Amino acid sequence: MSGHALERRVYLGEREIKEMKRVTIQDIAKKLNLSRNTVSKALNNSDTVSYETRFLVIETAYEMGYSKLSPVVLNEFKVRNKIDETKSIVVLTRREISFFWNNIIMGISDELNKFGCKLQFNFISEEDEKNLVIPLDLKEEVDGLIILSIFSDDYINQIMKQNIPVVFLDGPVELSNLNQYGDIIICEGRNSIRTITLDLISRGLTKIGFIGDTTYSKTISERYEGFLSAMQTAGIHLDISIIANYHTTHKFYKKEEVEEAIDRFPYMPEAIVCANDDIALFTMRHLNNKGLSVPEDVAVTGYDNIEVIAQAEPVLTTVRVGNQRLGRRLVQKLMWRLQNPAFPKEVVYVNSEVIFRKSSDKRK
Repeated sequence: MSGHALERRVYLGEREIKEMKRVTIQDIAKKLNLSRNTVSKALNNSDTVSYETRFLVIETAYEMGYSKLSPVVLNEFKVRNKIDETKSIVVLTRREISFFWNNIIMGISDELNKFGCKLQFNFISEEDEKNLVIPLDLKEEVDGLIILSIFSDDYINQIMKQNIPVVFLDGPVELSNLNQYGDIIICEGRNSIRTITLDLISRGLTKIGFIGDTTYSKTISERYEGFLSAMQTAGIHLDISIIANYHTTHKFYKKEEVEEAIDRFPYMPEAIVCANDDIALFTMRHLNNKGLSVPEDVAVTGYDNIEVIAQAEPVLTTVRVGNQRLGRRLVQKLMWRLQNPAFPKEVVYVNSEVIFRKSSDKRK
């Protein structure tokens, strides 16, 4: 062994490389005829250095055995040079009680198979979130992360310490804090709910209520904005006594919360715009139990086009996003991010389609 460097073997992913303990930033700079400052910025993935220069520095540092490459920078190198053919993708979510998630997960699985990736699925309990316990999978070598649920800021901060590229489905009402960590996919809701509400108004209905926890997520908040926009456009007075947009423990995913909200209304609205299909189903069942018919007595609308609920009688006016397509889009965005880690984080809206059915077919 030569006297100017001490060699030992380390493992990065599945590849064994030689690490030269005395390789420094200055060594890399000298080899590439670049300044030490430029090399330092490149190794830290600074966008003040051109992408091609960053890649050249990363590639050279890796080949020389530089030991301080960050996980994000190393990941960029691995993607460009296909060092690691099989990527490991972790999906995190809560144990939701809605049918909404089934097709999204199928879409994620199908698309990851196309990319030859390994899927690791983790349910996060309320206790783990509260105690900031992250899955063991994240402490191993993971290439990317898809987060389907909205977790607390503290829990997200704990996850982000792992320096793993991430794509979020939805986010809190204020997205700015989350968007610094990763890309966000949002289902369009403002225009679609506005369209649904305007249709109800065109039928002569003016006493229109709303149910949905607008404090919970950006998507629910924007659906409510669409409802408000339609009411304002039509010049209809908003009666807040038939608006249930406050925070609830289960975000109206429990029928008891929906029933309590309806029972609080001082009178029965002519129509109720629900933030999702689960709320709409609970609403229709409760109205039926009270001896009221949908849509003859009260028109009801939803969002999500959940197949099981959409086929309920009367068939539900709703909004189709295409959940398998949405799952595939999450994977596609993550794959793009793995190849382009230095690009600014993005918020991407996925278009939706209003489906008018019998449940909103009420005329005054």
